[in-house]
Amino acid sequence: MPKDLVEFIDSIIHSGEVENRAQAVRKAIRTMREQIEINDIFEASRQVRQGLAYTGELKDILKKRKHA
Repeated sequence: MPKDLVEFIDSIIHSGEVENRAQAVRKAIRTMREQIEINDIFEASRQVRQGLAYTGELKDILKKRKHA
């Protein structure tokens, strides 16, 4: 891992936001996953508005998108 990222993680630890490097990485991965899910919701919503995608329950649309 690049030195600047290690230093950033260590600064987050020192600030008390996380307890250790492993927790910082887990938090980062969860945040990335949440952002991807949010982006999928916005994209599915955009496609529905433009008539480019499935209609119906948003959770069903997302399932269909993931399996496409």
